[in-house]
Amino acid sequence: MQSLNLEQKKERDDGRLKSIFWPTVENAWDVDHLGRQGFWICLVIAILQVVVSLATGSAPAIAIGVAMAVAFFIGGMGVRQASWPAAAPVFAIYFFNQVYALALGRFPGILGILATGILLSNVRAAFLASEWRPANDDEDRPTRFSESFGDKLVDQLPARAWPPLQIPFFVLGSILLVLTIAGMAVLVAQRVGLLPHAGPAQP
Repeated sequence: MQSLNLEQKKERDDGRLKSIFWPTVENAWDVDHLGRQGFWICLVIAILQVVVSLATGSAPAIAIGVAMAVAFFIGGMGVRQASWPAAAPVFAIYFFNQVYALALGRFPGILGILATGILLSNVRAAFLASEWRPANDDEDRPTRFSESFGDKLVDQLPARAWPPLQIPFFVLGSILLVLTIAGMAVLVAQRVGLLPHAGPAQP
């Protein structure tokens, strides 16, 4: 069994890009790997969201950025627990914000495009993980550790925090999506002349 684990780890290391952009699930170790990977992806994007919002210096932008970061972090815990309904709002929030920025004349850049693609792949990974079932109930499965801070963060926290945070996450995600789509609707209405511009025209 140990040699099998090492072989699976080697295969995942050799196909890192494939694992991120086109994941597959064949066993419990794949499910565990994709859950961990999805959690870290969401956490990194949450941290970047806070950094970018703080750089703007605008209180509303900071508040929205922090709210998005919280949604990404909690959604990442849902992904760790193989919940594709958690991964879907995370992707939708990020995607519509990229579209909104593009409508304002701000091209998202290569990092934004990559992050959007990775979050979309995250939805697929979470869905595959949620659909996977072991051949036998007593089939060997990976152990969730709790020795280091990283273990507690990625292995222990999601299992404990995701169940009670599901409803607040979906409420927060819905609010963020509504605000983003409403902002896009206002922008479109201004562009076609249905609403007056609130300020100087965007470049």
